[in-house]
Amino acid sequence: MIVIYDLYDLHYIFIGIRCFPNYELNGEVLLKVIDVLENRHSNNDFNQFRAALQSINSLDKEDYYKFAFVENKYTYFPLFFLKDENVYVILIEACKRLLEAVDEKNEQKIYALADLLEYLPISITENNYSIPKIFWKKFVTHYRNKWDKSFLINEQKMG
Repeated sequence: MIVIYDLYDLHYIFIGIRCFPNYELNGEVLLKVIDVLENRHSNNDFNQFRAALQSINSLDKEDYYKFAFVENKYTYFPLFFLKDENVYVILIEACKRLLEAVDEKNEQKIYALADLLEYLPISITENNYSIPKIFWKKFVTHYRNKWDKSFLINEQKMG
């Protein structure tokens, strides 16, 4: 399961994809993120996204992703793992949708979706590991109106 620091890393990953929507390794980065989220029950280590990203060849050459090659040493160990299965389902589906946009090579859609998703991990950390209603109203509604009316509709109903 992931902790608050992993969510901060996820936030940073989404910002990177937003800033560099045409970066050729975005798809691999998202596949690693999805893998960590889907296999959450098999690993309770810290720095899970960083460890996963380290296995991507040549990612260490990119200035933006150098953070992944530095292991955080925490002075405060969080007592809580993200345990809400609905939040994991939403994170996974959101990453899959972003991966689809990356595969389509639609720069504007990648930017718009990554821009929306960068707020999701922070919203979760600031709302006791759940997704606040304001996230759906403020960020998701705008994306739905422009790009995909069904974006995370079923997932929103779960949480």
